[in-house]
Amino acid sequence: MTNKEVLEALRQIKTYCAADSLDKLNYAIAVIEKLDNDGIENPLKTDFSKLLNKGK
Repeated sequence: MTNKEVLEALRQIKTYCAADSLDKLNYAIAVIEKLDNDGIENPLKTDFSKLLNKGK
């Protein structure tokens, strides 16, 4: 599954989302978009600790 597929599904879910959960869903969409824009293609298999070490 790709980030693009996940984003598409999350955007479709927004149609049926309860109003009190909409901010949380928008946050999840923003996180996946940020990861995708930063080149993280598979967030579940990414070792983010290596990314932190690069910034030091």
